[in-house]
Amino acid sequence: MTLNLLDKIGNWNPQLFREIKGRLKIGNMAIASALSLCGQLLLFMYYSAQIPVTPAKGEYTYPIYHRFCTFNNANSYEKQCVRDALGNFAINWPKWWLEIFMWLSILSVLALLVAGTYLLVSDLDKEERRGTLNFIRLSPQSAKTIFLGKILGVPILLYLATILTVPLHLYAGLAAQIPLNEILCFYTAVAASCALFYSAAMLFGLTTSWLGGFQPWLASGTVFVVCWISAIPLTGTAADLLTFLSPIAILRYLLFGVIKKYDNFHWLGENLDKLQWFYSPVGTNIASGLALSLLVCGTGTYWMWQGWQRRFPNPTATVLSKRQSYLLVICCQVIILGFALQSDALAYINLICLLILNLVMFLALIAALTSDRQSLYDWARYRKQIVPSSQKLWRRYPLLDLIWSEKSPAVVAIAINFLSSVIILTPWALLEKNHINGFWGVISCLNLILIYAAIAQLFLFAKTRNQEIWAVGTVGSAILLPPVILSMSLLTPEKAPFLWLSSTFGLLFAPYLTAASGNTFLLSILSQWTVLVLLNLKLRSQLRLAGESASKALLKA
Repeated sequence: MTLNLLDKIGNWNPQLFREIKGRLKIGNMAIASALSLCGQLLLFMYYSAQIPVTPAKGEYTYPIYHRFCTFNNANSYEKQCVRDALGNFAINWPKWWLEIFMWLSILSVLALLVAGTYLLVSDLDKEERRGTLNFIRLSPQSAKTIFLGKILGVPILLYLATILTVPLHLYAGLAAQIPLNEILCFYTAVAASCALFYSAAMLFGLTTSWLGGFQPWLASGTVFVVCWISAIPLTGTAADLLTFLSPIAILRYLLFGVIKKYDNFHWLGENLDKLQWFYSPVGTNIASGLALSLLVCGTGTYWMWQGWQRRFPNPTATVLSKRQSYLLVICCQVIILGFALQSDALAYINLICLLILNLVMFLALIAALTSDRQSLYDWARYRKQIVPSSQKLWRRYPLLDLIWSEKSPAVVAIAINFLSSVIILTPWALLEKNHINGFWGVISCLNLILIYAAIAQLFLFAKTRNQEIWAVGTVGSAILLPPVILSMSLLTPEKAPFLWLSSTFGLLFAPYLTAASGNTFLLSILSQWTVLVLLNLKLRSQLRLAGESASKALLKA
């Protein structure tokens, strides 16, 4: 029967069959099962040791307080233990099972997301170093088949260990008086979050091979940081988007009706009832929370999948086409704006969170759209041959070619995404209490994004080794060094508002820049536009030089 099942899997997805055959061995399965069962046993034994023991008769002279005891006074954290009819302490078993359920949920989520991300990125790195990844590209399998085979097959031992925790997890949840349908909602959120992070891990491992062995550590560390951020209390700002990237968001909903009874879990449901999306309350119903989680994770998974399908067959192609990037930015800005529009949102904190999210999104967009040197060289030299005259007339205009062509420089496409973001975010900025700073903050932040895009494109077009490392290092320095230098020079935002406004993190100090005049904001933006024009003129001259024929260059010499 097992052989028949493997044959069916091999016919459906040869890549999945390859991963299962290499990983599902008796020894590996025994180790994964033992680790899972031993971890559950240790957790159960730890909480069993926390149950208060009833003293013998005659030794019970002072009151005993414990959080697992049944209590009468609900206002105290340490609960006074009382005896039942048999003389034993009355234990609050639902609370005891609730703690087991909560920690089993958190540890399982961390194992799935962090360890699964590490395994996927590490597997792609090994395939790349051994040269087998190019062999897989030459196989008749589609990119979609390989993508599914990797995601389902590489962490299969992790799936086995997690499945073994389901009986205890399910029983603990039911014993903690959590409805079964809510537990199933949590499992759905776990699957959606795994799809998002695993898709991101596959795309990250495919596009950052120049990082070498540091890839899996960086990817898993980033996922751990995201999971840690998602566990902090809700802020009522755009930063609440990060909560819905992991299943911790649904865990909040799931425990919200139970934690009201227990003071030591209040942080899980803090501000959850005030959560809004486009001013619509979504913190009172787990169905609303699950729908929002599926929207966020589903949108991210879809675009990661699109990037994989473009990049895997052709390693020199950009992750996204320019046409796809325009739709991507609109989707992301709408979702981010939904979390920013909350009634109780603090103006400055909301502004800072929204700009940081936009900075991260546009940096990822720069990496996804920027072409390498050879693609730019081919476009500059053979653009007229690539676009034949028989095609539509608009394709022969250089500006329209910059907007739609996949090998053209990405600065114009980033600028169009910049304009669409301004159009979407301007109504929000005008609704803010300090709408002037909000509007200029959006313009300033997105100006800096265009400057970073031009810098990255210039370095990727340069005749140097490791252009990716130079581009990442230069853009990272442009983001981090100005505020560090200004801080070391003791130039506070109050003393030098112009310099702080011209840096990426200047708006983190927006409360201290309220004294800055409108001329200061305008001068800062004009200086950014000047730098942007100079960088693009430099890029244009290099493209014009690359577009000249070899014979023309020799005649000039």
